[in-house]
Amino acid sequence: MATATLPRAAQVLTASQRPTLAQIRLLRRIAVQDVEEHRKLAAALQDGLGGVKDDAKVRKGILAFALGHFSDAEEAIDGTDAYNQALLGLIYHELGEYADAKTHFTTAAKGMPEAKVELVRALLDGDQVEDAEKALAGVADGADREFLAGRLAEAKGNTEGAIKAYEAALEKEPEHVEAAFQLGVLLDRIGDDDMALEYYSVCADVHPHFVPGITNLGILYEERGESNAAIDCFRQVLAYNPRDRRALMLLRDAKSSRTMYYDEREERERERMEKIMRTPVNDFELSVRSRNCLAKMNIFTLGDLLKITEQEMLSYKNFGETSLKEVKEMLAARNLRLGMFRDGEERSISKADQKVLGESVEKLELGNKSLAMLEGLGVSRIGDLAQYSDLDLYKAPGSGQSVVQELSTALGAFGVSLPRPEIKA
Repeated sequence: MATATLPRAAQVLTASQRPTLAQIRLLRRIAVQDVEEHRKLAAALQDGLGGVKDDAKVRKGILAFALGHFSDAEEAIDGTDAYNQALLGLIYHELGEYADAKTHFTTAAKGMPEAKVELVRALLDGDQVEDAEKALAGVADGADREFLAGRLAEAKGNTEGAIKAYEAALEKEPEHVEAAFQLGVLLDRIGDDDMALEYYSVCADVHPHFVPGITNLGILYEERGESNAAIDCFRQVLAYNPRDRRALMLLRDAKSSRTMYYDEREERERERMEKIMRTPVNDFELSVRSRNCLAKMNIFTLGDLLKITEQEMLSYKNFGETSLKEVKEMLAARNLRLGMFRDGEERSISKADQKVLGESVEKLELGNKSLAMLEGLGVSRIGDLAQYSDLDLYKAPGSGQSVVQELSTALGAFGVSLPRPEIKA
């Protein structure tokens, strides 16, 4: 199999340099959260990662690790050098065997600085706070060090210190999704919803997305009563795993909340309109001539007036253009019009004509991030873009919630909407 045919995420396995531990952890995250990518990676493993010569066995072991085949991964790692020791550490860490992970990472750290980061992770996950603090001293300055300092502060119950450390990590690496996620969790916990939304949004905008952050973003939107935004988040999660039970449940609840909200709003609107329709026309400042004409037409309430058209009014004897103008001005001042309860208020959304669909996407006046994403997809015309569902766009490289929202808004200005396939709970 040629490198070009491998899934994008697996191409680090065929590069001339060995994958870093961070790249391996990312590969594992992609395989866990994305059903389609998991399928592609499994096929690549079955095909044997054709074209790989150096460290072929170890690299297949890394792919097996990413797919959760830990026994196969361990069997493939037969070296005693720092890199292989670090790989064993990753396997035992994932299995929750933190003591063994500590042993292998400690050995690896002697010849591999990156293993020091993983050692601190394993110690923190194994609740060995004092050892983690000592090991952190050996980690090089950078976003990962600040992130681990934040986790250490959390383990000690120092929320303020943790927040500062996570903020420092994001200053050094704005797309450090783990720091953004943990910071969002802490801010959410102390009630700072606005800032929590901002940091959870980082998880939705980076690629590949950080699904736990998107889930929390949706939950927070739902708690704020923003059901549509919550639904978008849960749909984004389901784009990765359509059988995610939690996301399906949350999506169903968000849809129910939206229906309940609309039901309540419609009920209030109905009551308001009923009150308006019962209002006697004599309560309004109309001329005596107009009032008398309306009475002769058996129009006594505003509701009666809203059910009759201009043509019908003008057909009555003695009701002329002057009286009609007076009535229309009175209604317009209240955002009402003649006949509105006869022909309805609904407007059909017009379809974009062929000319619009043939226009360049540059016509949409998009930001650089959205344009770069469309270029990666090979989309140059509005009509081409309209063929993609919002779920397809969520999963595109370089995409995210802000990109999809920008595209949806820009298309809406031209009367075009993205297909939104229904996901059944």
